[in-house]
Amino acid sequence: MSNKSIRNMTRILHIIAGALISALVYSPLQTNSIYIAAMQFIVIPGLIVSGIFLWQQARILKLFRPNRRTG
Repeated sequence: MSNKSIRNMTRILHIIAGALISALVYSPLQTNSIYIAAMQFIVIPGLIVSGIFLWQQARILKLFRPNRRTG
């Protein structure tokens, strides 16, 4: 998978998570305890991780590449 496709997929997931947060703020779902729990433990941490990945993608991917230096 190329860096561009990884970035596009992460960006789409980040936008969807942001839309879910706006649905929490502006809809009657504020009273649904299951939805609030899902937001607190799944969506918001996922939004934070995807934001950090979008910001520091090059450094994060460099950490997972094998070291090509020999000698």
